[in-house]
Amino acid sequence: MEKEIIKLKGTIDGVKIYLDAECSISDITASLYEKLRQFRTFFGDGHCNIYFVERALTASDKMRLEAIVTAMLPECTINYGERKRISSDYKEKTLRLPEELKEEKPNEPSENGEKSLEEIKEVVASNFKSSRARFYEGTVRSGRTLESDGHLLLVGNVEEGARIAAVGNVIVLGSVKGEVEAGCMGNDGAYIIALDFEPSQIRIAKTRRVFEKSDFTKENKQKKAYLIDNEIYIEDFLVKI
Repeated sequence: MEKEIIKLKGTIDGVKIYLDAECSISDITASLYEKLRQFRTFFGDGHCNIYFVERALTASDKMRLEAIVTAMLPECTINYGERKRISSDYKEKTLRLPEELKEEKPNEPSENGEKSLEEIKEVVASNFKSSRARFYEGTVRSGRTLESDGHLLLVGNVEEGARIAAVGNVIVLGSVKGEVEAGCMGNDGAYIIALDFEPSQIRIAKTRRVFEKSDFTKENKQKKAYLIDNEIYIEDFLVKI
């Protein structure tokens, strides 16, 4: 029997997620995304508490987990460790998939050019009441474009001369050297997060900002870009510990 990397248990105020202590963080993040996709009906409108337990996590690990959960359930609250005791007769229950959902397959990539990206693998495409997110693994090569009609989460790099764009937020668990667009249907509340932020230019809604290589330092490269009053701001993106 294949080892279960992640287990979900319902609590009185949300979901407790048990993480395998031995698997790599890459396997954990891939499994987490798949679990959230499968159990989307249990999260309703996305307003809930999520508790990650049974694994020691570094700041980088937490950033990866938070990026995935935030992309798919933007209204949830993320916690680490056991939840505070609440006086109640409620007993935690392991969440199990209905039989008809166990064979559910991820949506096929659309015909807008994504299939031609041989180096990009779409892991899952998910629909929630609160959001739509597309999850990719790989490198977007120079001259290529990767797009999403919802949020876009890329585990990989965006090379110089490449472009990625999303109607919602963009999160890159890797380096960004090319062009990034978020909120490209006019959503000025969208944001861009990258672990290694050195884009040639970014755009949020209708506002664009072009960068020179001298604009970046060798120190903290984990950045978040967002829009206020038609001006793009860049700040350090730090995980809450």
